[in-house]
Amino acid sequence: DQHPIMNDFHITSLQFSLMSTTIFFVIYGLMQIPVGIIVDNIGLKKSLLIAAILCAASSLGFAYSYNYYFGIICRLFMGLGASFGFICLLISVYDWMPHKYSAIFIGLSQFIGTIGPMLAGGPMESISQTTNWRMVFTYLGIIGIILTFMILFFVENNQQKSGQYIILYKPEKIGVSIKRLFSRLQPWYIAVLSTGLYFTVEYLSENEGRSFLMLKGLSLDFASYMITVAWIGYGVGCPLLGLCSDLLERRKTILQISALLGLISIIAVLYVNNKLCLIMAFFLLGISASGQSIAFALVSEQFKKQFVAIGFGLNNAMITT
Repeated sequence: DQHPIMNDFHITSLQFSLMSTTIFFVIYGLMQIPVGIIVDNIGLKKSLLIAAILCAASSLGFAYSYNYYFGIICRLFMGLGASFGFICLLISVYDWMPHKYSAIFIGLSQFIGTIGPMLAGGPMESISQTTNWRMVFTYLGIIGIILTFMILFFVENNQQKSGQYIILYKPEKIGVSIKRLFSRLQPWYIAVLSTGLYFTVEYLSENEGRSFLMLKGLSLDFASYMITVAWIGYGVGCPLLGLCSDLLERRKTILQISALLGLISIIAVLYVNNKLCLIMAFFLLGISASGQSIAFALVSEQFKKQFVAIGFGLNNAMITT
């Protein structure tokens, strides 16, 4: 939908890039650690309600905006609302699921989260040719309203319990907690590893991936569906690698295998033109990127309860950046 949006707003490619991705991901990345702090202080339900309301309102606002600067404001609030989603999901997995199988549950939750990127590839390219982009954002806003009511009636805040006793933690100043976390090297090792595994799939999912494949003589439809294939591999790999790491209890080994798969698959993407080989390469590239879900399991295992949310935020902020 890039060109219809550019025509409606009368903007250049640079302005479109600023509105469509830069503003969204800047606020998304900057909010990851604050979101962890917010969830710790006001709870999961209120945090999700704020996120759903922001996403629904900004989607509807963007759908009916004709001013470029108002469109940027709407995208900014979309990024603000979206920044709560993954952290809230990780906190719910950490609090409600058995810690022994944290990687498989995180992987399953990320599998659900890949529905959006999968649809944004080939299927969305096909839909955009027959449906006005304003209607797409209108439908997204309506879905956001429905989710808001579902959160209001069905989501509950949880408490950490052990037997019949509630586990309490001595409160600590936010600045002290952040300083303590950032002064350790382990969070940075995990965050850098996660970023390295995830970066290639995310980069190729932007316009550059399609353009690169088209320069190799492939059609736009095929190039778009390769992005979808990569996200399918990611969706399959998240629970699969999570299950393997839980059963084998070898997080490091699975992460090393993921890195090796990523190296092999990106070499194939760069230098192979056979369509069948490219399909396999993009699928394996998605499998490789899914290894970053194991890093969140590492965060939940290696940090104390009061640092887990902020640790999740740091890791996800690095991946987004």
